[in-house]
Amino acid sequence: MKYRIESKDYFIKFENEKVLGMIPADHLKRKLEIAGYEFSEDADNVFYNDMFYLDSYVLAKGAISASDALDEIHTGLQFHDAVNAVRIEINKSLVNEGVRLVSIEDTYIDVNVRIGRGTIIYPNTYIMGECEIGRECILGPDSIVENCSIGDNCEVIKSVARGSELGNECKIGPFSHIRPDNVIGNRVKIGAYAEVKKSEIKDKTVIPHLAYVGDSDIGRNCNISCGVITANYDGKVKSRTVVGDNAFIGCNSTLISPVVIEKDTYIAAGSTITDDVEEGSLSIARSRQTNKSGWVEKCNRKRIEKP
Repeated sequence: MKYRIESKDYFIKFENEKVLGMIPADHLKRKLEIAGYEFSEDADNVFYNDMFYLDSYVLAKGAISASDALDEIHTGLQFHDAVNAVRIEINKSLVNEGVRLVSIEDTYIDVNVRIGRGTIIYPNTYIMGECEIGRECILGPDSIVENCSIGDNCEVIKSVARGSELGNECKIGPFSHIRPDNVIGNRVKIGAYAEVKKSEIKDKTVIPHLAYVGDSDIGRNCNISCGVITANYDGKVKSRTVVGDNAFIGCNSTLISPVVIEKDTYIAAGSTITDDVEEGSLSIARSRQTNKSGWVEKCNRKRIEKP
């Protein structure tokens, strides 16, 4: 079964569109080469009567009614139908390779994505660009993974991960944001409402929730508690924060970079750290609490319940 695209119309109308992560010319050329067509540097040699002849994998199997018919692309809707048909074909091929897609129709996977056997992908998940996903992972629902390398037995639940490398047995989400240029080790947890950017996080470290780690080097087996922020930007320059192995960073602490927190240290909750912390130390950087007795009555500040 053959399909045809009028080449001039196709490239004029869709030259800025992408077909599952590839521009139309590259996508069609790749599929034509697989089908046995030969290409030269002169693009005119690709054309035959201003048409591309493609095998049925490239365009919609269900778009025609007769087995010997030709399906042409002239409109945006026809282009959409063709792209959707390719998406379904990619998803079906992954299922045949041992990947479990809970909904073939509601999952969006680019052509250059590789996924290991046993991985489960829940609906409304987008896997885009050059991705390598390991075995026995769980992705989604409602996740975006773009240009990432992810190891085996990882979870990315209701989260966004872009341009980063994750080791094995990582747990991401829900509602995490893995921004580009991170290297994340094995058995790392980045939990709810946590954001990581341009950082290296070594094995077994946990960032359970509500934290921002940017431009940082975090060691093994660290605990980055709720509300911790690396203050990496002073308005002009972005600097790095270094945290050694086995460090415990208490809740609502701010690490003002550049700063080095050596291994086996504790940072007390609510501290603002501006100076380096030596190995094995407890650092407390907060004002002492002062209680003023009778202040509410004296200053007439008692709250009155609304009617």
